Amino acid sequence: MAQEGKTSFERDIKPLFRQMDIDHMEPFGVFLDDYGYMSKRENAESVRGTLVSKEMPPDGPYWSQEQLDLLSRWIADGCSP
Repeated sequence: MAQEGKTSFERDIKPLFRQMDIDHMEPFGVFLDDYGYMSKRENAESVRGTLVSKEMPPDGPYWSQEQLDLLSRWIADGCSP
């Protein structure tokens, strides 16, 4: 998972999204693999909410608590690239 130091979008967060998740969400204007989109706190929090409530990914597999904690930490730490 995350290396020492700040959690990074490119290194730690982006790889958690499968290509099928990215492709599924793009028509809805949700760009899971785009740092510019995900670095906006309201977008990141919205994505996190859908992951926590198990609305995403459709039909699973759902994110583990460790993955959710990593995303939460990335958001709390200021959404580093």
